[in-house]
Amino acid sequence: MATNLERSRWTIWLLVILVLVLAFMLIWKDIEQEASDTALALVSKRLVDRASYFKQQWLLAKQPETLTIEGKQIVYSHTGWVKPINETQQVDCEFWLEVLYQEKRVFESLPEKITDNSEGSDFRCEYFYSRGHALSMELKQDKFSVGVSFSSGYVF
Repeated sequence: MATNLERSRWTIWLLVILVLVLAFMLIWKDIEQEASDTALALVSKRLVDRASYFKQQWLLAKQPETLTIEGKQIVYSHTGWVKPINETQQVDCEFWLEVLYQEKRVFESLPEKITDNSEGSDFRCEYFYSRGHALSMELKQDKFSVGVSFSSGYVF
Protein backbone atom coordinates (compact mmCIF):
# COMPACT_ATOMS: atom_id res chain seq x y z
CA MET A 1 0.00 0.00 0.00
CA ALA A 2 2.79 2.42 0.88
CA THR A 3 4.58 1.85 -2.44
CA ASN A 4 1.40 2.53 -4.43
CA LEU A 5 0.84 5.78 -2.50
CA GLU A 6 4.47 6.73 -2.99
CA ARG A 7 4.30 5.88 -6.69
CA SER A 8 1.14 8.01 -7.05
CA ARG A 9 2.86 10.99 -5.40
CA TRP A 10 5.84 10.67 -7.75
CA THR A 11 3.50 10.49 -10.72
CA ILE A 12 1.60 13.59 -9.60
CA TRP A 13 4.84 15.53 -8.98
CA LEU A 14 6.19 14.44 -12.34
CA LEU A 15 2.99 15.66 -14.05
CA VAL A 16 3.12 18.98 -12.20
CA ILE A 17 6.75 19.51 -13.20
CA LEU A 18 6.00 18.51 -16.79
CA VAL A 19 3.09 20.99 -16.98
CA LEU A 20 5.28 23.76 -15.53
CA VAL A 21 8.10 23.07 -17.99
CA LEU A 22 5.69 23.05 -20.94
CA ALA A 23 4.07 26.30 -19.77
CA PHE A 24 7.48 27.91 -19.42
CA MET A 25 8.47 26.78 -22.91
CA LEU A 26 5.29 28.25 -24.37
CA ILE A 27 5.79 31.68 -22.83
CA TRP A 28 9.57 31.74 -23.38
CA LYS A 29 9.17 32.82 -27.01
CA ASP A 30 7.02 35.79 -25.99
CA ILE A 31 9.50 36.78 -23.28
CA GLU A 32 12.40 36.52 -25.71
CA GLN A 33 10.56 38.67 -28.29
CA GLU A 34 9.76 41.31 -25.67
CA ALA A 35 13.39 41.38 -24.52
CA SER A 36 14.56 41.77 -28.11
CA ASP A 37 12.10 44.62 -28.74
CA THR A 38 13.25 46.36 -25.55
CA ALA A 39 16.92 45.98 -26.54
CA LEU A 40 16.19 47.60 -29.91
CA ALA A 41 14.39 50.52 -28.25
CA LEU A 42 17.32 51.01 -25.87
CA VAL A 43 19.79 51.03 -28.75
CA SER A 44 17.74 53.73 -30.49
CA LYS A 45 17.93 55.88 -27.34
CA ARG A 46 21.65 55.26 -27.11
CA LEU A 47 22.10 56.38 -30.74
CA VAL A 48 20.36 59.66 -29.97
CA ASP A 49 22.49 60.12 -26.83
CA ARG A 50 25.72 59.52 -28.75
CA ALA A 51 24.65 61.88 -31.54
CA SER A 52 23.95 64.52 -28.89
CA TYR A 53 27.38 63.89 -27.35
CA PHE A 54 29.06 64.49 -30.72
CA LYS A 55 26.98 67.63 -31.20
CA GLN A 56 28.18 68.90 -27.80
CA GLN A 57 31.78 68.27 -28.85
CA TRP A 58 31.12 70.21 -32.05
CA LEU A 59 29.72 73.13 -30.05
CA LEU A 60 32.66 73.10 -27.62
CA ALA A 61 35.09 73.13 -30.56
CA LYS A 62 33.38 76.25 -31.97
CA GLN A 63 31.45 74.46 -34.73
CA PRO A 64 34.08 73.21 -37.19
CA GLU A 65 33.15 71.26 -40.31
CA THR A 66 35.15 68.24 -39.11
CA LEU A 67 36.58 66.93 -35.85
CA THR A 68 38.71 63.94 -34.96
CA ILE A 69 37.10 62.18 -32.01
CA GLU A 70 38.05 58.74 -30.72
CA GLY A 71 40.37 58.31 -33.69
CA LYS A 72 37.64 58.93 -36.28
CA GLN A 73 37.31 61.88 -38.62
CA ILE A 74 33.76 63.16 -38.03
CA VAL A 75 32.01 65.32 -40.64
CA TYR A 76 29.26 67.57 -39.28
CA SER A 77 26.18 69.19 -40.75
CA HIS A 78 25.94 72.95 -40.30
CA THR A 79 23.60 72.28 -37.34
CA GLY A 80 26.10 69.98 -35.61
CA TRP A 81 24.83 66.49 -36.39
CA VAL A 82 27.23 63.74 -37.44
CA LYS A 83 26.98 62.95 -41.15
CA PRO A 84 27.50 59.41 -42.47
CA ILE A 85 30.60 60.51 -44.35
CA ASN A 86 33.72 58.35 -43.95
CA GLU A 87 37.40 59.32 -44.30
CA THR A 88 37.21 59.00 -48.10
CA GLN A 89 34.31 61.50 -48.16
CA GLN A 90 31.80 58.82 -49.22
CA VAL A 91 28.37 58.21 -47.69
CA ASP A 92 28.89 55.16 -45.49
CA CYS A 93 26.05 53.82 -43.35
CA GLU A 94 28.29 51.28 -41.63
CA PHE A 95 30.66 54.10 -40.62
CA TRP A 96 27.71 56.10 -39.21
CA LEU A 97 26.60 53.18 -37.07
CA GLU A 98 30.15 52.53 -35.91
CA VAL A 99 30.61 56.15 -34.86
CA LEU A 100 27.32 56.37 -32.97
CA TYR A 101 27.11 52.79 -31.68
CA GLN A 102 30.44 50.97 -31.73
CA GLU A 103 28.97 47.64 -30.59
CA LYS A 104 26.62 47.47 -33.61
CA ARG A 105 24.87 44.54 -31.89
CA VAL A 106 21.26 44.39 -30.85
CA PHE A 107 20.52 41.44 -28.58
CA GLU A 108 23.73 39.69 -29.71
CA SER A 109 22.89 40.16 -33.39
CA LEU A 110 24.84 42.21 -35.93
CA PRO A 111 22.96 43.88 -38.79
CA GLU A 112 22.15 41.33 -41.47
CA LYS A 113 21.63 44.02 -44.10
CA ILE A 114 22.45 47.73 -44.31
CA THR A 115 20.80 49.97 -46.89
CA ASP A 116 21.64 53.52 -47.86
CA ASN A 117 18.58 55.53 -48.95
CA SER A 118 20.35 58.90 -48.95
CA GLU A 119 19.47 61.56 -51.49
CA GLY A 120 21.49 64.70 -51.96
CA SER A 121 22.16 66.32 -48.59
CA ASP A 122 19.53 64.17 -46.83
CA PHE A 123 20.87 60.96 -45.33
CA ARG A 124 18.90 57.84 -44.42
CA CYS A 125 20.42 54.52 -43.43
CA GLU A 126 18.54 51.38 -42.44
CA TYR A 127 19.99 48.51 -40.44
CA PHE A 128 18.11 45.22 -40.58
CA TYR A 129 18.56 42.73 -37.76
CA SER A 130 17.15 39.26 -37.20
CA ARG A 131 13.51 38.66 -36.20
CA GLY A 132 12.26 41.44 -38.45
CA HIS A 133 13.84 44.20 -36.36
CA ALA A 134 15.34 47.27 -37.97
CA LEU A 135 16.87 50.59 -37.01
CA SER A 136 16.86 53.64 -39.23
CA MET A 137 18.88 56.82 -38.81
CA GLU A 138 18.02 59.92 -40.71
CA LEU A 139 19.53 63.35 -41.11
CA LYS A 140 16.94 65.16 -43.15
CA GLN A 141 16.68 68.93 -43.48
CA ASP A 142 19.30 69.17 -40.72
CA LYS A 143 17.18 67.19 -38.25
CA PHE A 144 18.55 63.96 -36.83
CA SER A 145 16.18 61.12 -35.92
CA VAL A 146 16.30 57.44 -35.12
CA GLY A 147 13.46 55.04 -35.83
CA VAL A 148 12.87 51.44 -34.88
CA SER A 149 10.89 48.80 -36.68
CA PHE A 150 9.62 45.78 -34.84
CA SER A 151 8.32 42.70 -36.61
CA SER A 152 4.78 43.93 -35.97
CA GLY A 153 5.10 47.37 -37.55
CA TYR A 154 7.08 50.57 -37.89
CA VAL A 155 7.55 53.04 -35.07
CA PHE A 156 9.36 56.33 -35.63
